[in-house]
Amino acid sequence: KGEKSVISRLAANNPKVLDAYVTFTVETPLLSERQRHELNPLIIRINSATCLPNTPVPIEALQQLCVPTYCKYKFHNFPPHRTHGQIHGTHVYFKDVNVLLTGTMKPGELQRYLRGPPLEIEVHDRDRNMENNTKEPCLFGEDEADENVGKVSFLASKSAICNSFTKNKVWHPHGVAKVSLTDLLLGKKYLTISAPIHNCSAPNTAAFSEEDKNENITELVSSSSLLPMGHYLESDSLLKVRAEIAVPLQMHAEIADAQVTNCLYGCIIYIFDYNNSSLLHDLVEEITEINAKALQLDCYPVHLIGMALAALKLKTTLEKVSELDIVTGFHLLDGATHLFVLEGLKDKAIKKLWDKHFERSYRREDGQLEILYNSQLAFHQRLYTDLEAIFYHFRLCKPLFTITKQPLLYVRGMVPWACFQALSRLSYLCRSKRLRDVIHGDLLPSAEMITALSHQYGVPLTDEDLFVQKPPLLSVSSDDYTVPGKVSRVKQAVYSSLDNYNEMCVPKNRFTYCHEYLSATFDPVDVVAACKESFAKSKSMWLSPDGFVFPGFKSSIESNLHPRMPDEARLEELSEKWQENALHANMEPVLSRDRWSWDKRHIDFDLYKKPP
Repeated sequence: KGEKSVISRLAANNPKVLDAYVTFTVETPLLSERQRHELNPLIIRINSATCLPNTPVPIEALQQLCVPTYCKYKFHNFPPHRTHGQIHGTHVYFKDVNVLLTGTMKPGELQRYLRGPPLEIEVHDRDRNMENNTKEPCLFGEDEADENVGKVSFLASKSAICNSFTKNKVWHPHGVAKVSLTDLLLGKKYLTISAPIHNCSAPNTAAFSEEDKNENITELVSSSSLLPMGHYLESDSLLKVRAEIAVPLQMHAEIADAQVTNCLYGCIIYIFDYNNSSLLHDLVEEITEINAKALQLDCYPVHLIGMALAALKLKTTLEKVSELDIVTGFHLLDGATHLFVLEGLKDKAIKKLWDKHFERSYRREDGQLEILYNSQLAFHQRLYTDLEAIFYHFRLCKPLFTITKQPLLYVRGMVPWACFQALSRLSYLCRSKRLRDVIHGDLLPSAEMITALSHQYGVPLTDEDLFVQKPPLLSVSSDDYTVPGKVSRVKQAVYSSLDNYNEMCVPKNRFTYCHEYLSATFDPVDVVAACKESFAKSKSMWLSPDGFVFPGFKSSIESNLHPRMPDEARLEELSEKWQENALHANMEPVLSRDRWSWDKRHIDFDLYKKPP
C-alpha cells in the first residue's frame, strides 16, 4: 500500500507479557514503479462501522454470547477477505487493509466487474459462539421452537435455518453494506465511501449447490438459538470504506473494454406496449431472419425455419456458438407489455437491430417504447444459451405489475426462489431508463430464473401473440370488372402470383391464395350484378309483405298528446298550492330562511360558516 513501516500490537492477553508492540520497516518500497503500473494494486480499507444497533439485543449481551465483530467480503475471483475481530460496541474501528493486484486480471475484466453490482461487505456483529452452545436432545414439545410449528413465518424460514447448518457452514444474521466502486472508471484514484448497513437476506436451500445438499448435516440448531436481526436501518448504521488504486483507470475505460477481443457480445432491450403489433412483427421477423441466415436455414420455407429454431438448443446442439452471428435471449409478453432481452455479437446482429429501430424511440404515436442500448458496453459471454429454445417466447398468466402486487408473493417459501428473483428483477428492469443501470443493478435474470418463471406463471402461447400483423386484403373495384372470358390487368397480376393450377381460372370458380403461408380464400363476384341485387333488395323493403299499411285516423288532440304525459291524478296534485315542508311539519328547518337587513348584509355570506 506504499507505506514503509507497519506497527502492530499484541491482541491477546498474556500473564507473562503485559503489552507488546511490533514494528516492521523497509528501506525501499516493495513494489517498483514498473511493478506498480503492471500490477496496479487496489487497496480497500475498512475504517470503521458506526452506530451499530443496540436493539433488540444489547451490546453487553452480544459481548457474552457472540464472537468479536468482524467484516467479510469477496472481490471478484480473489480469495475471500476477513478482518480481525474487534470488541463489540456501537462504534467499531477495524482499520483493515486489503491489497488486490488487479494487474493479474484479464484485460477488461476489472472494468466489467466495476460496472456490475456493488461490492457487498458483510458486517458480522451477532455471530453466536457455537463452541459453548451444547444442547441435549429433547422430545417434541420440550423445545421452545416447537411452538412455531405450523406458522407461516416458521415454515418460510425452516429451510434457511436447518439446511444451512451443513459441515463447517453455519449461517448467522448479519448486516450488509453495498459499496459501489464505479467511480474508479471515471479516472478517480481515491474513493471515500460511507455505505449504509441494512439487513441481510436469509439463505435459501434453492441457492445451495449440489455438493452442499449432499453433505451430511452435522449440527442442527433451532431458530430460537440464533440471535434476532439487528435494527441497522433504525440506528442509521454506516460502514466507512476507502478505496485507492495505484494507477487510475482510463477515462474512456468502457471504450477500451469494448475493443477487447474476448468481449464479443452486446445487449439490447426493447420495452413497448402490447398493442404495438407493427414493432412486434418486425422484431420477430428480423430475429428469425438473422438466426436463419447464421444457421444456413434461409433456403427453407418460413414455417420450417420457425419449427427448426424453436427446437434448437445451443448447449446441446452447437459447439462453436461464439462464432455464430445469432440472436439469443427471451421475449416476455403479459397482455400489457412486450419485453425483449436480446444478446448477440455487438458489431453485427445487435448493431443491426439498433440501426433499424432507434428512430422509433422518438415516435410517440405507437405508445410507450423504451430501447435500452449502449454500444460501449460489451460482455464476454452469453447469458441465455441454456433456455429451451435459441430465442425463448413465453407469456404470463397476468400482467407483471399485477403479479408483483400480490402480498403472498413476498412470504418466503410461497414461490421458488428463482421465480421470485425473476419477478423482482424484471419488475425493476421495466422501469429502468439506461442499460448501464440495468447492469449495475444486476437486473438481468439468469436462464434458470426465466425457466422457473415460465413454469410457475406461464400459459400457452397463441398465434395472435406473435404474428398479430396480417397482410392487407386485396380489394377489387367496379372499374376492374370485365366481361367473362377476358381478364383485366389487376386480376391478371393477382392470378400470376397463384399456382399454375389456378392460373387460368374464371371469376365464378373459387380458389385459395396463399402469401407467405397465411391462408386466405377469395370468392370472386360480379360487382355490377352484386350492386343491382343489393339495390333491389333494399327497394323491396320499402313496403310490408301485405303492401302499404294505413295506421288509421287520429285527431289533432290525439296527435299532440305527449307520450309521457302525467295521468289525471298527478295533474290534480300538481295544480295544488305549494306548502313549505308539508311532509315534515313537526320538524323545524335546520337553518333559518330569513334575510338580514341591509346594514347587516355582510353577515349574510357567513350564514353557513358557523352554527345558528
